[in-house]
Amino acid sequence: MDFLQYKALHVHAAKDLKGRATPPASKSYSARAVLAAALAPGKSEIDNIANSQNVRAMIDSCQVLGAGIDFSRPDRLVVTGGERQKDGVTVNPGNSGVVLRLLMGATAVLRRTTFITPYADSLGRRSNSEMVDALRTLGVDVQAAEDGRLPLTLDGTHVHGGEVGVNSRRSSQFLSGLLFLGGLLDDQLTVTVPDELKAPAPVHTTLNVLRSTGVGVTAADDLTSFTVDPASRFRPTRHRVGSDPASTAALLAIASGVDSTIDIEHHGLEELDGVLDHLQTMGVSIDVGEETLRVNGGGELTPVDFDGSLAPDAVLPLAALAAHADGTSRFRNIEHIRYKECDRISDFRRELERAGIAAEEKRDELIVHGSPQGVTGGVTVDSHYDHAVVMAMSLVALRSRDGLTINDPQYVAQTYPGFFEQLQRVGGSVTTV
Repeated sequence: MDFLQYKALHVHAAKDLKGRATPPASKSYSARAVLAAALAPGKSEIDNIANSQNVRAMIDSCQVLGAGIDFSRPDRLVVTGGERQKDGVTVNPGNSGVVLRLLMGATAVLRRTTFITPYADSLGRRSNSEMVDALRTLGVDVQAAEDGRLPLTLDGTHVHGGEVGVNSRRSSQFLSGLLFLGGLLDDQLTVTVPDELKAPAPVHTTLNVLRSTGVGVTAADDLTSFTVDPASRFRPTRHRVGSDPASTAALLAIASGVDSTIDIEHHGLEELDGVLDHLQTMGVSIDVGEETLRVNGGGELTPVDFDGSLAPDAVLPLAALAAHADGTSRFRNIEHIRYKECDRISDFRRELERAGIAAEEKRDELIVHGSPQGVTGGVTVDSHYDHAVVMAMSLVALRSRDGLTINDPQYVAQTYPGFFEQLQRVGGSVTTV
């Protein structure tokens, strides 16, 4: 059944889950690899590429900009890049902030590129002011709606290198976009972070992709300064994509929260610093193998204090799991997740409370008061256009008495199109409404 065609789904309570689950490939790495390949003259291959809406948006955007795209098989993409992308095109990054910000950097050398989105109430509401200010410092003419919102047009006729600062408290995506730009300039580019880099893990992914494709980037140990070598250039290469961190974290939390024995088969764990340790601290039994994580879940859970800057994609799944711990859990250093597909602190807190879970928030913190017995359920919650909310609320539904109905569950396809099918394969029950 194609669950993604329905406007609402009911996730039923589950007594136990059992089987094998394989998270999809990393959206974060796949999007960066596609763009790097499109910027490299010649053919690049990407193995285990993600089949998600956000990656599809990057692929479509690179095609519009002139790259050749060929799926030699469903999980292998061959990208033929050119010496130069097309001027004067209109690009639709879908509802993906990372696709937008990376492409803003990569197209800042072109004459005229316009960005639009059909998601006026999600990506269309997100500010890009940090990126706009940095690009203007580098000579790019930027025409945008208030606060750098879409629609937005760049003209890089007079772009140049030099030194530029970019505030990264709200998002590290602006920094990553500028590093891609640095790989296209004839002048040296130095990017500094004057405030605080709240999400270092995705920046490490950017550095890994750039370096593997020929772009020389020197980074300070504290990730506050980066210099891109003007003599280096994008070159064709072969990328191998690991498992998606948001999807892997969701599967780990689901397996931990319900009586279960689930083997999670992965292709490498990315951007999940500290997550396994915190799950084990909570009382979850996890056997860690080279390619498999065996989770025995459903036991008593201890509250957790989690630094969300280490693994931003794990905050919502761990918070949904903490909703069933015996005590209060705190998720701190997470202001940056307010600026995702939705406000993942306020919007998610409201959905937790709607489901019957007590929660509080501060500017950069989410506080969850656990109910070990679970919640009654039987209510409807909203996805807020966000895959992370869909997966986290599914865990709450599984541990509840009467399940939950989730509105607009199709947005799970941003990272994990097969999420509900996978849930059913391990013993969950999902029905249409």
